[in-house]
Amino acid sequence: MVFDLSHPELQIVSGISELDLVDLAVELDYVPEAQIDRAQLLANLIPRLVELAEKEGLPFSKYDLEDLVELPPHHRSALALRMGWDATPTAMLKKGQRVYRSYRNSRRNSQVAQLLPTLLPIVARCAHELRVV
Repeated sequence: MVFDLSHPELQIVSGISELDLVDLAVELDYVPEAQIDRAQLLANLIPRLVELAEKEGLPFSKYDLEDLVELPPHHRSALALRMGWDATPTAMLKKGQRVYRSYRNSRRNSQVAQLLPTLLPIVARCAHELRVV
């Protein structure tokens, strides 16, 4: 699937270091090109994050509730549907905290867990667009 990031989304993620993006790519079993194109790399990684959400859910910490509340309801619903979760922010947070605990135990330095707060609106939009397509 081709997923394009909007200009505002590219600005949001511009603060993520290339090293963190490469580490995220490796964690998601994606081999990035030698020359990093931030937009293209993220366009390839975001659908993989949606696939990861389908397989094991997403790791949310207690600090992610506000981010979940701020998602457009149709994006949040699409993401929750992909994970088989209730779409209310508190229910998603509760399930996501379980996933977060498992990450803390088995993937202590996970870029997924560290970058999810920044990438969440983009991942949720992608989940919605994948559902619609």
